[in-house]
Amino acid sequence: MSPAVDPTVEMSAGPMLGSRNRFKLAVFGSNDDRGLVMTTAEGPPNAVWEECLRIAQTADRIGLEAIIPLARWKGYGGTHNLGARVFESFTWAAGIAQATDQLQVFATLHVPTIHPVAAAKMGATVDHISGGRFALNIVAGWQPEEIAMFGSAQREHDERYAVAHEWAEILEQLWTTDGELDYSGEFFNVPGGFLEPKPLQRPRPVIMSAGISPAGRAFAAAHADLVFVAIADPAATGATVSAVKRFAAEEYGKDLQVFGRAHVTCAETPEAAEAAYRHYILENGDREAGENVLQMLMGNSQTIDYESAEQRALVEAVIRGYFAHPFTGTPEQIVGQFAELAEAGLDGAAVTWNNYDEGLAQFEETILPLMIERGLRTQ
Repeated sequence: MSPAVDPTVEMSAGPMLGSRNRFKLAVFGSNDDRGLVMTTAEGPPNAVWEECLRIAQTADRIGLEAIIPLARWKGYGGTHNLGARVFESFTWAAGIAQATDQLQVFATLHVPTIHPVAAAKMGATVDHISGGRFALNIVAGWQPEEIAMFGSAQREHDERYAVAHEWAEILEQLWTTDGELDYSGEFFNVPGGFLEPKPLQRPRPVIMSAGISPAGRAFAAAHADLVFVAIADPAATGATVSAVKRFAAEEYGKDLQVFGRAHVTCAETPEAAEAAYRHYILENGDREAGENVLQMLMGNSQTIDYESAEQRALVEAVIRGYFAHPFTGTPEQIVGQFAELAEAGLDGAAVTWNNYDEGLAQFEETILPLMIERGLRTQ
């Protein structure tokens, strides 16, 4: 019996890296109850499978590049413990991959939760299911209560990235090395590591990470093809993007793509868009959950003054989707903001909406045609 010969797909020709669109778009967080938006108002996802399929298949049909899930193991507390209901991202990705044709289908992983040998096998499996469209969003792991569920204490920030560096090295070597390999590091030992079948993508599936800190950006430059950055001030985005890309090019000879995060609230008039934003984020936002997340990010040793304007703004930013930049306005205004970020060098954005079905319908009917007119997209 002759050995199996799998077809291969060039990673650089895939939906994300090979897209001809100047500004790429990904659906973010649709496997999560509320889809990152910490609101008690009706509209956001409820994390039911039929809904996940519908959102993914709509994004696939209208030509978006990717769909990126969250990795969550506990909720945020607060009034309704939003975020507690979340589909595990690898098995979710397998189902979405089988049900779509064009999307780059991501899984998102917290490094302390899955051994790299297991993750390599899982990712390769989804790559075969998808026909070479799998991608992995690697997170070093930051939420102590979640990490504790796996029997591990939370490590110091930069040490988390040192662990992630070894983890990613093992993953990449398993994906690309024929036969067995031995890996001996400070945090992992893999004697006789082996993986078959290999992923269909060559040299390996696409990797993404979020690099805000120096350690995070160094990890992204070393291992990722795409990286998230925060858009605190759109006017300063150009300098941020340039610094990230320059570091990756100088240190690793890599053309690293840079993505932002966008929370889109679109309506026919600016007033209607602002009213919708107030309804979902200000009037019905779960402030307690937002405060809980902000306290985790800042550390329990720090006292947060939630009555200060600065802290209120931070809680609002958490509520609207973990600091996603607010894109609020008419279709023309939304597209104008995307164009501004494209001019600053941003390659694309991962998008959340207050209502994903309505948001995707708006994109198909009004926003994508305007993006084509502006030269941001070709289809």
